[in-house]
Amino acid sequence: MVCETSRVQRRILRSMLEDGGFEVREAGDSGEALGALERCPSDIFITGIEVGQMSGLEACWRLKAGADTCHIHTIVITASGEYVRLAEALDAGADDFIRKPFDGVEMKARMRAAARIARLQRDLRGQAETDALTGAANRRAFIRALDREIGEAGRLSIPMAVAMVDLDHFKQINDTHGHASGDRVLVRTVAALKNELGGGELLGRLGGEEFAVLLPRAGTREGLETAERLRRAVEHLRVENDDACPIPVTASFGLTVLQPHESLATGSDLLARADKALYAAKEAGRNRVVTG
Repeated sequence: MVCETSRVQRRILRSMLEDGGFEVREAGDSGEALGALERCPSDIFITGIEVGQMSGLEACWRLKAGADTCHIHTIVITASGEYVRLAEALDAGADDFIRKPFDGVEMKARMRAAARIARLQRDLRGQAETDALTGAANRRAFIRALDREIGEAGRLSIPMAVAMVDLDHFKQINDTHGHASGDRVLVRTVAALKNELGGGELLGRLGGEEFAVLLPRAGTREGLETAERLRRAVEHLRVENDDACPIPVTASFGLTVLQPHESLATGSDLLARADKALYAAKEAGRNRVVTG
């Protein structure tokens, strides 16, 4: 993302960056850039210092303060001799700087270094947000995504659904077949659930055999259809223990839907409602979907 008020400067930067193999988005001021980056983060953000009502330095600070944007590698454009502004930029959270007039060789070298750092950041972020055993999102990543989708649903006045998922009799599976087989069940279950989910939908492991599914833009009908499809996918799993004996696997689902008028509902509220519905599914005999 390139943020510069001057179209000429943006055109020069775009030409250099595209020549180096980078995909480029543009913004004419920092407010426009921040909005675009919050909706769809870029790996690298290049900004001038005076870029609208909000300075490029404040934009850097805001990006570094945001949970979903703090990883973005920020580069500030300075003029030769602006050492005080350069120091202010680095103190505001900028990771690097480039000086005007631009030197093509230096620019491409700095961008290659920035791309390497961005890749490392992405890998580390993936490790920090992923459950090591199953590959599902971990609890922290799921809660953050849930809170983000609640905000988006409120902004657009659209519904969204959350389902709590619990494997039935999982302790018995561990006791009967061993923990290695239990781990195999967890891994296979996550693979089966992920295979049924679409773009934007997220599966998280909250702990043990308990999972949660985030269904953006889903109302009650869509949420029930998806939850039932997921339930069947688990029921049809074929998992064997170390002795090649089959392990029956089923799961219970508790579904809740955030309606557009529920502006004060929080992520904790939705998880509590889904958990209550999950308890009802267990009480009703397991291997079913209950809404609440």
